[in-house]
Amino acid sequence: MGVHSTGQVVARNAGALYAVQLVSYLVPIFEIPILARALGAEQYGTILFCQALALTCSLLVEYGFNINAAQQVAVAHERPAELNKLFSQVILAKVLLAAPIIALLSTSWLVGWADLYLGHAGLLVFVLAYFFAFGFSPMWYFQGLERMAGPALLDVILRLGGLGLLAVWVRTPQDFYLALPLLAIPPLLNTGLTTWWCRREVGAVGWDVKGAWWQIREGFHFFIYRSASNLVMSAVPVFLGLSSGKRAVGEFAPPEKLVKGMTSLAMPFLMAVFPLFSRRLAAHNASISFRGPVLLIAMIGMLALLGTGLGVWLGPWALGLLLGNGFPGSLLIYYVLIGLVPLRIVNQSIALILLIPAGHAKSVSYVISASSILAVLLGAGLAIPYGGLGMAAGLLGVEAILLLALGIMMLRVIRDDK
Repeated sequence: MGVHSTGQVVARNAGALYAVQLVSYLVPIFEIPILARALGAEQYGTILFCQALALTCSLLVEYGFNINAAQQVAVAHERPAELNKLFSQVILAKVLLAAPIIALLSTSWLVGWADLYLGHAGLLVFVLAYFFAFGFSPMWYFQGLERMAGPALLDVILRLGGLGLLAVWVRTPQDFYLALPLLAIPPLLNTGLTTWWCRREVGAVGWDVKGAWWQIREGFHFFIYRSASNLVMSAVPVFLGLSSGKRAVGEFAPPEKLVKGMTSLAMPFLMAVFPLFSRRLAAHNASISFRGPVLLIAMIGMLALLGTGLGVWLGPWALGLLLGNGFPGSLLIYYVLIGLVPLRIVNQSIALILLIPAGHAKSVSYVISASSILAVLLGAGLAIPYGGLGMAAGLLGVEAILLLALGIMMLRVIRDDK
């Protein structure tokens, strides 16, 4: 594949990923005024708590396959039999990983924990629906093939359709239980339809238990990296709700959603170029050059700083427009959280452009895992006296420490290669 055609593939794949990312960012933002104004801080916080619990559980099933399995697909994309074997192994691996989680959630319903922590046992169905939708998504397959346009279009249509129904039907606090299926059905449909799409392409799915366990064992470090990098923002509302109550989640979530959207803007591009750098920086490649990756990381960092400045300027206006006067603590939380934007984008870039493609997934996974655990624990501890503001401060401090650690690792990799 020539340079020109390679650039076209990366650009097309990045464009599709950005379409999904843009909608993934805008839909939760547009959900804020619909749900927060209609339901109030307490009920809105309950929905966010349930979503965060489901997404946190789904990380155990996603297991880093969006990186690990996508990398395997990128290597085997011209070998149909190998793709069939890989898809079968990953699907079965997800089933094996999901079984204890489903058992635990079911047990929580039987012993009454669902009523205690969720407020109503019926919310467990909502949690399970979200868990299946995001844990079993096969987007890793299309990402590895660098063929994201079709799945991206499907995702956009379903998300926008769900948002439109929310806007029409959810108007008062009495519509709380109507909002739950409207939030859960679009991602469930997306996962079901894309899985059927994959099944038509790869053929009959086998039950290779040995291969599934191999995927789980060999993908452990990718799981640590992928789950750790997402754990903070997924699990934070859960810990915040347990330590400070659902109302604190309702005040923390709107600025968190704005900041999370900003920090995720670089991810589609990073995932689009990840297969390319995985090939160029492979350990067996004798002509490795780190100049290109380093320059790209620096450019991304500068763009992130510019975007952060714009976010500081527009943030108060955006929060006022979305929330009105019912969430007085959200603005200060936003001013603290927005410091995460350049830090997290650069950290993601260092990992996906240089360290992991160069064969350092194991060390990266350990560093990011440790920092994520520290961030959640520190933020939860600070949240007890300071609520959402304490959680935001804990996340920001640990992200800065992570940038220092990844920067040192990057310099060592470059130095050792000389």
